[in-house]
Amino acid sequence: MTDAELAILTIVAEGPIYGYDIQTVIIQRGLRAWTNIGVSSMYYVLQKLERQGLVESKGAPMAEGPSRRQYHITPAGFGVLQTAVADLISTPRDSTTEFELGLANLHVLRPAQIRTAFIAYRQELVSRLNQARERWQTLRDSRAPFNVDAMFGHHVAILEAELNWIRDFIEEWEAQLPAETEAAPAEPAEIPRMKQVVLPHDPDSPHRAPTRAINHQPATPPPPTSDGETPPAKTTAFSKQTPRDLTTPAPHQDHTEDSENSEETGPE
Repeated sequence: MTDAELAILTIVAEGPIYGYDIQTVIIQRGLRAWTNIGVSSMYYVLQKLERQGLVESKGAPMAEGPSRRQYHITPAGFGVLQTAVADLISTPRDSTTEFELGLANLHVLRPAQIRTAFIAYRQELVSRLNQARERWQTLRDSRAPFNVDAMFGHHVAILEAELNWIRDFIEEWEAQLPAETEAAPAEPAEIPRMKQVVLPHDPDSPHRAPTRAINHQPATPPPPTSDGETPPAKTTAFSKQTPRDLTTPAPHQDHTEDSENSEETGPE
């Protein structure tokens, strides 16, 4: 079961709900931060769950729009949901493999490049943490269910832990640099997202290294014919109409006579 299917099935399990209300809950709880659920994909998932017998719907005919139908979970759907949730909360999962892969390959970057990337990473964490805290507080003010509150509390705790880790790690990384390493410049208040690049434009950046030109090999001439002569180049209707010099317009030609001849030599 995908994350989108599980998220929608969980919402339907809370009680009968219309399609447009499911979309409202997704937005209120910020589920798009975890799953890729759009309006069209949401109804696709609902129809898939209904075909599998995990949810049922009633109300307006499907031709009038799925948003006007009310969905509720079936006993089979509730059993599948229980199994999926129990598996999720009993098994720790790795969710930072991409970042860890980058850490394992720091040696390919210069210190200035690594520093720029870490600052961007830390500031992005600060931005996400502030957004998560605001959304969490909004849900608390609206007396959200305990399980929803727990979901946001866990997300905030993870962001806080990651932010504390990257702050400590940057200090440790700076401390282990050789003494001759260039000093860290004054940190900007905020790095614009468009400039959050791994490689700064230093003079010897790999991005400035010249690339090799492609060696254009001359076209291989066609083999000679049996009499030793080179066959003429094959022409097509398009090549006949293509001027030799593209910068010089082709002279105007009157095709009236050609068209008349073509009519006279038509199929008998």
